[in-house]
Amino acid sequence: MRLFSLLCILLITSCSIPKKNNDSEKTPQKEETTTKTPMEEEINTPVKNIENELIVVLKNPKNVKDAKALITNSGLSWDKLLFDQKDLKIAQITVPEDKVDFWLKRLNESGVFQSVEKNQMGTFNTIKENFENRLISIRKTPCFGDCPVYEVTISKDGKVTYNGINFVNEKGVKEFQLSDKELKKLNEKLSKKDFSEFAEEYNNPRITDLPSTYITHGGKQIHIRLWKDIPDELADVHEYIEGILLDKKYFD
Repeated sequence: MRLFSLLCILLITSCSIPKKNNDSEKTPQKEETTTKTPMEEEINTPVKNIENELIVVLKNPKNVKDAKALITNSGLSWDKLLFDQKDLKIAQITVPEDKVDFWLKRLNESGVFQSVEKNQMGTFNTIKENFENRLISIRKTPCFGDCPVYEVTISKDGKVTYNGINFVNEKGVKEFQLSDKELKKLNEKLSKKDFSEFAEEYNNPRITDLPSTYITHGGKQIHIRLWKDIPDELADVHEYIEGILLDKKYFD
């Protein structure tokens, strides 16, 4: 009887001892995650191909509609205006990848754009910086005869960039530097009257066979075809710059 009691106690004791659970003792493993370093992310991020994107600067900032029509009617894509001010419009367009050089030449010769360049790193910033450093520019268009056709830009530090186009003695781009005396005199003439006080246009569209002169300064572009009614201060600025170019014998 005593033996039977002892066996019962042992049986009860063994049942009360908890069994080891191997699964519960296992430390749960965290799911492995791979975190890319900034350098790895940069390497694996696709780089946008911009070889077939062009940056165009409108020759006449008021004619965005015509410029856009030229692009779309040519089967090209007018993407967006990158810079939009009264006296400067810069746009981004897309051309077929196998026709980039063709359209570079074609659009530069169209007469609608001041410049057409590939959209490379720094292109837009360079154009914008040159614009911000511009003091004054003059552009002459053709007439039915042999009127000189050229463009000239003078920067704030006196650098002159001339581009002779037609009926001039010197064709192509020429650069030179104004003397300190010349630059000072030009600034004095420009300060005689605020350009905002001039009209935007001196013209009579009923009169044909007259070339256009576009003068841009201080954020304003002025279109001139009739010279008899323009203010003396504006005529004086034009004559001074034209006189410098005549002295260089760029045209007669």
